[in-house]
Amino acid sequence: MKIMKAIKGLGILCLFVSAILLTPLRHKEVSKPVVKLGIDVLEERGFDILQGKRIGILTNQAGVNSRGELTWKILKNAPNVNLEVILAPVHGLKGQFMAYETFYNDEIEGIPIYSVYASNSKPKDVWLRGLDAVVVDLQGIGIRCYNYWVFMVYTMVACFEKNIELIILDRPNPLGGHYVGGPIMESDNTSIWGPIEDMPLFHGLTIGELAQFVQMSNRDIAARKRIETGVIFPGLSCSKEVLKKGKLTVVPMEGWKRSMLWQDTKLPWVQTSPNIANLQSAYEFVFWELGRLVSANHGLDNCSFLTIEIDWANSLPFHRFSSKFVISHRIIEFIYANCPGHPKGYTLTINKRNKNIIEINIKDIRKVSPGIFGLTLLALSQKYSKFYSDSEENHSHLGAEIGDNELVEKISSMEHINPQYFKDKWHTSALQFIEKTKSFHLYE
Repeated sequence: MKIMKAIKGLGILCLFVSAILLTPLRHKEVSKPVVKLGIDVLEERGFDILQGKRIGILTNQAGVNSRGELTWKILKNAPNVNLEVILAPVHGLKGQFMAYETFYNDEIEGIPIYSVYASNSKPKDVWLRGLDAVVVDLQGIGIRCYNYWVFMVYTMVACFEKNIELIILDRPNPLGGHYVGGPIMESDNTSIWGPIEDMPLFHGLTIGELAQFVQMSNRDIAARKRIETGVIFPGLSCSKEVLKKGKLTVVPMEGWKRSMLWQDTKLPWVQTSPNIANLQSAYEFVFWELGRLVSANHGLDNCSFLTIEIDWANSLPFHRFSSKFVISHRIIEFIYANCPGHPKGYTLTINKRNKNIIEINIKDIRKVSPGIFGLTLLALSQKYSKFYSDSEENHSHLGAEIGDNELVEKISSMEHINPQYFKDKWHTSALQFIEKTKSFHLYE
């Protein structure tokens, strides 16, 4: 009898242990990515387009396959592929450097790493010497001024001038392919923060689609030199003839649709830069981009961008809200009245400890309009405070960030901003951009 009870107990224990062991396997199966990245597709094809070639790669820590393996390491170990050079954009190969923090060239596992940043934003000829192709695997967040895609453009020009092929391993736009909007970059504001004119702040393209647009949009590139916090960023010029003659290859994803946000892909998020540690902070950044021109918060507090602080004496070089002119509940009322999406998309609450701080909670990024939220804060600053650009340098900085000269002039001249006017203007510009770029769409 005791033996039978022992056997029965052992059987129950085995079932219990099996259930525990099998649970993570079922979980992994459920969360399996539904999108194959460009690097995944290239792997499955046996690295066919790289066979026998000497290559470089422009990438960083977020350049990984769907299993989380670094793309540069995959290419280093790929049969009959010769990885000669690694190019690292802003923040470095491992994403360890802060914005404006320059870094020196290095090497890893015997491969030289060159810093494609600051004065070397366009790769030097000597770095590319002897290469047949440069591969690009960079993850953006769907916004013009988050400028990994810009270093792709600078690298594209350097490659095309030397008859070197540029190969883009495509990746999702975390905002999907349908959100296009915000201020348009005008030609006299183009720089490292946006070298392509007529491009909205939120572009709705993948990096592969962006590359095709840049190459085939039938226009020259003419970006101006900029100096930001003492760091020099060179200008960029390239004729449309050189662009068209260049060899561009895009390895598309499989399974991605324009309606997908990042979470729909089931892919894990890898930190893209020091302050974009997770998907939430990526969404917060794009929601807050124009708003940060009237905020001291740059995501340094646990990578959270979403607080409005009313009294800022020592933030960016502009005059802003002052608590003498406005109180928190007025700010909330103004935003709710002028920015769509509440209450389904986002909510605002006054901090319980400090009434000069308003906390923002994004509930559903699909139901908010990041460009309009930032525009509303700019309009609010003009209505209730002493917000203006008080020097030619600040005016230039605003132009490079915003792109829209009419809005910059409103800010600089202290004229009140009419949010509805700019909403309508940007909506028209967005429709024009979509029409202009849809021939480069790789996905439905």
